[in-house]
Amino acid sequence: MLMSKKLSEFKVKYIHKAMQLKKELEEKYQNRDRVEYVVDVIIHKLYTLKSHSLPDYLHTLYLACKEFSEICLLLPSEDEISEILSD
Repeated sequence: MLMSKKLSEFKVKYIHKAMQLKKELEEKYQNRDRVEYVVDVIIHKLYTLKSHSLPDYLHTLYLACKEFSEICLLLPSEDEISEILSD
């Protein structure tokens, strides 16, 4: 099964956002290894994301936000979630 265009665009958008956020967090926090690990987990989840694994991705973001509140910037909007699930 081919990946939908909406899902592909979502992945690209949020992987890019995660990479930008990683740089900002590494500058802000001294524990760069932890920042790198957490953001890399998120990027991996995005890379392998399918519509059926969206809840797992959102739960990962929820847990990561507890450690670095800035990661909440990676939470998709309700409209984006609906678009992915509608495909």
